[in-house]
Amino acid sequence: MNIDLPKGNMLRQLQSNPCIAILRGLKPAQAKAIGQKLYQHGIKIMEVPLNREGAYESIEILYNSMPSDCLIGAGTVTKVEQLDRLHALGIKLAISPNTDVDIIQKAAEYNMLHMPGVATPSEVYTAYNSGARWLKLFPATTFGTGHLKALLSIAPKGANFIAVGGLDTTNLKDWMAAGAKGVGIGNSLYSEDDIFVESEKKIALFAEACKQIK
Repeated sequence: MNIDLPKGNMLRQLQSNPCIAILRGLKPAQAKAIGQKLYQHGIKIMEVPLNREGAYESIEILYNSMPSDCLIGAGTVTKVEQLDRLHALGIKLAISPNTDVDIIQKAAEYNMLHMPGVATPSEVYTAYNSGARWLKLFPATTFGTGHLKALLSIAPKGANFIAVGGLDTTNLKDWMAAGAKGVGIGNSLYSEDDIFVESEKKIALFAEACKQIK
């Protein structure tokens, strides 16, 4: 599977559909089917957080089975060693809940798109000055859309914010209107305890909400 340079790929995908699927606890046995269902609904950026068993296996299955215009990544990346393993798999997207300069710089060495988690002006500038251009506002709903607007007013012009944490189909439009370049949805889209029929329904609702914010 060939993936374009991650920055260009990310921008193109978010322009066509600004929604990121966060698949925490995705079981390897369901990975291909869930990925295909998301793709059918136009969701082409998928993240599997590493803080659940089977995460690397699910990421590898998605990477090897999805079309080349998908961007498959890992979430909850908190250690440089995790980047080493992701790089070996060919993964080009790594998302963290925090700002870690060592991870940002190592990701750059691997030509990976790393999205560090930020919440304060200091974290925004630390991440940006270390080379990150896509920033994950987390946990977004804890701070609110007003907080995002405030960060945008002082952030470097090249900083792009993705809102993650507490979002659901009812508030995506609010976050995009506040200036987010994209949104990530987790539990309200996919839960490791869902049966496939439940996941199908959630994906359909998520995709419909995403259509309203393009």
